[in-house]
Amino acid sequence: MAAIGVVRLIWEKPIMSAGRSGLLLAALIAVAAAVGYRASVFQEPAPKPMGSVVMVTGGKGPFWQLVVEGAKSAAEALDVDVRYEIPDVDENAEMQTQILSQLNLKGVDGVAISSLDPVTQSPLINRMCEDALVVTYDSDAPLSARDTYVGASNLAAGKLAAQLVREACPQGGEVACVLVNLTKENMIERRDGFEAAINAPTDDKSADAGPTYEVVDFLVDESDDQRCRELIAKTLDEHPDLVCFVGMNAQHGGLILETLKEKNKLDQVEVVAFDETAGTLDGIREGEIYATVVQDPYRYGYEAIRRIATICRGEEGLRPLSGSKSTFNIGVQPIRKENLDAFQKQLDERLKNGKQLKPTS
Repeated sequence: MAAIGVVRLIWEKPIMSAGRSGLLLAALIAVAAAVGYRASVFQEPAPKPMGSVVMVTGGKGPFWQLVVEGAKSAAEALDVDVRYEIPDVDENAEMQTQILSQLNLKGVDGVAISSLDPVTQSPLINRMCEDALVVTYDSDAPLSARDTYVGASNLAAGKLAAQLVREACPQGGEVACVLVNLTKENMIERRDGFEAAINAPTDDKSADAGPTYEVVDFLVDESDDQRCRELIAKTLDEHPDLVCFVGMNAQHGGLILETLKEKNKLDQVEVVAFDETAGTLDGIREGEIYATVVQDPYRYGYEAIRRIATICRGEEGLRPLSGSKSTFNIGVQPIRKENLDAFQKQLDERLKNGKQLKPTS
């Protein structure tokens, strides 16, 4: 009986009047309209249209491959059309300058470039700035009209390399360094940072209290691997008591190891390298290279494209004063045997979809 009573109560509930029904329907329509309006107002806006971007690398090697992978990631995330100009030879300033002089900037809003010869290329960059936003990365052109530099402090990178030499060779002694050139801004700063720090006093010691290091030479190989081997071999012959060799570019770690093995001096000379080539990382894993100073070329590429897109679309909140310049600093880090595996995992993840770079035809 209780159940029947409940049913009866439900069926005997008065039917809503037509007027109240109409009010309810109107209210529901108003709520739906408000929800739709709110959704349209607060949904993620589509990216503002912009022209394409040209990225000019300094070569096609592993370092530049990481730069391009970072740029591709940013291009996909930000809906930017990016064209890549790849010199056939790494660190060849003449070849890169030719690419810059022939760039077609029609429909181009931005250019990202790692300048291999800032002095020679600054007039070219200034002309580009008349038609497009120019961002430098990895190697700056500070006297040009570029908008922003994205990269590491190479003074800090040079100082870190010196610190690693002091860790590897606490007794002091003769040290040699090899670089591709001394025309790039980043190479000049890298050398200067190394020189400033190699004999700098530590916090608890005066300069006279600790071991001393003599830099016997900064060798310049002009990105010629055979010349590099010859310079390393000659230096080893002339300085039999050398305690450490520092390679300041990506290819140098492997070339130094190769020459030390040929000279039977692998156990006598410590090696400090730059960047993250497979040969250098394998050398650390095998205990043949003490450490390497790594930048973050993937982030260089990503942030260069992001910076251009942000400015060209007018999405940047606070711009520098007219005529002033800005720097987006990305730090460097040492990779030793103890943190190699974690670094290798990150590197493999970033390169998993990467392909060998092809030079610009």
